[in-house]
Amino acid sequence: MLTALAALLVTIAVMLLALRWLGRMQGVTPATSRGRELQLLERVATGPRQGVGLLRVGDRVLIVGLADQVSLLGELDQVDSERVLQDSRRIGSTNGTWLGRIGLMIALMVMPAAASAQVVTAPPPAAQSAAVSGGPQAPVVRGPGVPSVDLRVGSGDQAVELSGAVGVVVLMGVLTLIPAILLLMTGFTRILIVLGFLRSALGTQTAPPTQLLVAIALILTGLVMRPVILEANDTALQPYLRGEIGQGDAYRAALVPMRRFMLENTRDKDLRTFVEMSGEASASSLDEVGTMTVVSAFVTSELRTAFQMGFVLFLPFLVIDLIVASVLMSMGMFMLPPVMVSLPFKLLLFVLADGWSLVMQGLVASFRFA
Repeated sequence: MLTALAALLVTIAVMLLALRWLGRMQGVTPATSRGRELQLLERVATGPRQGVGLLRVGDRVLIVGLADQVSLLGELDQVDSERVLQDSRRIGSTNGTWLGRIGLMIALMVMPAAASAQVVTAPPPAAQSAAVSGGPQAPVVRGPGVPSVDLRVGSGDQAVELSGAVGVVVLMGVLTLIPAILLLMTGFTRILIVLGFLRSALGTQTAPPTQLLVAIALILTGLVMRPVILEANDTALQPYLRGEIGQGDAYRAALVPMRRFMLENTRDKDLRTFVEMSGEASASSLDEVGTMTVVSAFVTSELRTAFQMGFVLFLPFLVIDLIVASVLMSMGMFMLPPVMVSLPFKLLLFVLADGWSLVMQGLVASFRFA
């Protein structure tokens, strides 16, 4: 029993000596020197030769940076200073060391919040009025506002301004419809449909591919619409760029050759039908008919013309299919698909007849101009 008690006392004594030695290594002033004016309560190492400490100067507790030179970082307020000093006088050096560490941690957490609170925006009108009247001013921290999107198309009195999410949606919808409207007002529809019928008549599933057919249709459309584009450039675009006419006048001048082209390639029956459906039967001339009505009648006529040309293209290839099927049936080859045998003959006939050149010449020549 006595041996165990002696060992316990020796262990406690060694722990006290070790704690005192560690306190001196960290720069904590011994209890015998606590009555002095200048006292280092706690030190926390932040680098090889750097640290942050709590320094007591009289009744004040300062936060200092310890390096080659001592720099002042801040000061604890009066309540925290009194609490740290009272507790340091009441308890021993070891407990005082832990209390100083807690106080230092609290101070380090408070300092960034205090520093960030100094970055404020302009005070609200209430704070401005208080400043004018000489009253207390309270800084207000404001978060970032919602960004606004404003779009402006054109200039001057003819400008169109769109603001907010609704304006952006409207503008994007209009930009999406513009290519479709332009394609419907040209010969692109007829050319693409005829090329699609030609591929089906040949019996080739993916040759030429759809992307290539669209590219060919765009090139032929530019060739067909060249006179219309040149006239629109001379009467609308160039005068607008020279500043002779405004945006509205340029739009109306460019629309004239487009309407003339569509009316020349529109059947009277289709135009009459859409004029009656749109309620414009009282129009005395074609100039009074709306553009959307003309576009609708033009697209309908283009579809009819394209299907007629597709039927004519199908006839020679249909004859080859019938001949091959009859020959195979007469030979008793019922299990052999006629398409597999007729496809080489159709390709041979199409190449020998210079079919691509004839089809493209026929497409371009099928359009009428004033």
